[in-house]
Amino acid sequence: MEETKRRPGRPPKQTEFGRDFLLSNALSEFSRHGYEGTSLRTIASLSHVDVALISHHFGSKLELWKAVVDYLADSIKVRSPFNKPLLFEDQAEARAAIEEFVEDLVQFSFEHPHHSMFLSHEAVGQNERSEYLMNKMLQPTFQALRPFIEGCMKIGAVRQQNGALFFLMLINSVSLLATMPHYAALLSDHLSKEEGFKEEMKRSVLSNFFHIGESR
Repeated sequence: MEETKRRPGRPPKQTEFGRDFLLSNALSEFSRHGYEGTSLRTIASLSHVDVALISHHFGSKLELWKAVVDYLADSIKVRSPFNKPLLFEDQAEARAAIEEFVEDLVQFSFEHPHHSMFLSHEAVGQNERSEYLMNKMLQPTFQALRPFIEGCMKIGAVRQQNGALFFLMLINSVSLLATMPHYAALLSDHLSKEEGFKEEMKRSVLSNFFHIGESR
C-alpha cells in the first residue's frame, strides 16, 4: 500500500502522542539547561516524536514551557494537603498531620527530582515566565499550605516567623536535596541507598523545621 504523504510541518498521523512522557522530558531539559538553553529538537528526540508534533500541540517553546508548569502544578494538586485538609487541635494531632505532610513532601521531591532546578532557573529574573510560575504554582501552593503552617505556629509546632519565608526554605531545601543523593552518599555510607536516604531526610526535616514530641 502506498504511504500517505503528509504536508511539511504536520506530525505523521501514526505518531502516538504521549503528552505526559513528553512533558516529563521537557521538564528534565528545562531544568538542566534553562529556558534559553533548551532545544525543542532534543525534547522531541527524547520523546521519540517529530519536532513538528510539539509545534502542532503546543505552538511555541514558551507555550510548551507553560504546559510544563501546569503539569507540575497538577502533580502538586493531587497531593496532601490539596486532596484533604491537614487539621489538628493539639500536639498529638499535629504530629500525625506533620509526619504525613513531611512523608508526602519527601516522596514528591524524589518523584520529581528536577522540580527545584526548574524553579531555580526562573527565580533569578522577573519576566513573563517567572510571573506565570508564581501565579500558577508557587502562590497556589503557598496559599494551600498557609493554614497548615499557621496552625503549626499557633500550637508551637513551628516557631513564630514569616510563613512565606518558612514555606520557601522548607520546600527549596527538601526539593534541592532530593536532586543530589550521590553527594549525600559520598558524605555518609548510611545514605547510599535511596530508601535509607528518604527516611533520614524525613527525620531531618522533622528535627530542623518542626518542634513536636516523640512518637510513642
